[in-house]
Amino acid sequence: MTAPQAEQEELVPSRFTWRYLDAEQARALWSELIDWTTWLRERYELGTKIPPCWYRHDPVVEELSALMAAWTDAYYRGDGYRDDLTAWHTQWFRPLLARIRDISDFDSCTHNRCAHRPLPSATLAGVEEFVDAIVDARPEPSPTPPAPVVDVTAAEEVRTISADDMDMAIDSGLAEPLDPADPASPIFFENQHWTFNARMKSWTPRWN
Repeated sequence: MTAPQAEQEELVPSRFTWRYLDAEQARALWSELIDWTTWLRERYELGTKIPPCWYRHDPVVEELSALMAAWTDAYYRGDGYRDDLTAWHTQWFRPLLARIRDISDFDSCTHNRCAHRPLPSATLAGVEEFVDAIVDARPEPSPTPPAPVVDVTAAEEVRTISADDMDMAIDSGLAEPLDPADPASPIFFENQHWTFNARMKSWTPRWN
């Protein structure tokens, strides 16, 4: 029998998910990100790699937010010796510096002027019709199979043996308790196991 699936936990966007932040949440994240990025640029001498207008470049804001989240996760884990700090540099920080100009137009920006001009990323017209067409081409959901029919009448027609008759079978050697020391032990009789049904006050076959 398949175990029932555990109830799935509701997914909630984190505080770093710019797409879903309200005004208050966005203001708080901007404050944190500006402070952290200012420190990052000074600490790692990134003035030429991340120009002062970084906050005007949406892709860079997303990348730096993710980098800050990874940095926080690495550096806020107590004082024990571990490799999280090195991993942050090699797995997240350095790769970002290597690709940051590929995701931005920093080459056209200077320390005194931002030449960034975001282009609208409109989706080509007709996307709804396209999706409708490819979805409609898929097969309909499979019908739910009918529930199995249980023959209740047959289930109720269970052979029983009274306690006295089973005792006689044991005394005559026709039946044998699996554990003679246990009064509630199943009994092997007529090539099958029997258990005592307290509700029926008799022995019934145990179906395996």
